[in-house]
Amino acid sequence: MGEQRAPAALPDHRRRVGMRIIKTVVAVFLCGLLAYFREASGFYSMIAAVVCIQNSAGKTIESSVNRMAGTLIGGVAGVLVIYGLDMLGVLYMELLRYAVLAVMLIPIIELCLVIKKPGCAAMACIVFLCVTVNHSIGDTPAIYSIDRLFETLVGVALACGIDILLPYQPAAQPAPPEPPQAGETPAPPEAAQGDPSKEAEEET
Repeated sequence: MGEQRAPAALPDHRRRVGMRIIKTVVAVFLCGLLAYFREASGFYSMIAAVVCIQNSAGKTIESSVNRMAGTLIGGVAGVLVIYGLDMLGVLYMELLRYAVLAVMLIPIIELCLVIKKPGCAAMACIVFLCVTVNHSIGDTPAIYSIDRLFETLVGVALACGIDILLPYQPAAQPAPPEPPQAGETPAPPEAAQGDPSKEAEEET
């Protein structure tokens, strides 16, 4: 009788909390802590921190730049549109205002493409709508836009700082194959990987 082999170990499906998650948690907490001492809302800075933290320092910086550029474009466009509608006396005609805001998304997106920052187009549209749709009687759109820009800057700065200070974990490398036991014949590569043609037939 041939020698029986021990059953292959089942893959470990447990996942450890990665550094990107840890960095996001730390950055969001610091945004909330700073907002607590400022007696302000940390909502927008927390969102900026969550969006900006990526799986590498380079991607984090790129996301942060897009976030800031989008906030600046959307904030300025929102202020100009609000003041323009107010001067025309149609600021509080809701249906007309919504139609104008929807059409204004076209030049905002086109501007992001012209300056070769397509990644900031969504953020620019979001900030623009925050400024214009949330506007109510007595609000000052310029002050609101400056507040959103400042809060976003806080979240971006904390995200970049945490991303630089906390190192990334190196990617896990696959374990090398175990050498064959005495008296065993090593399996050919085709047997280990399976027949690609058969796998293709099974998938179809």
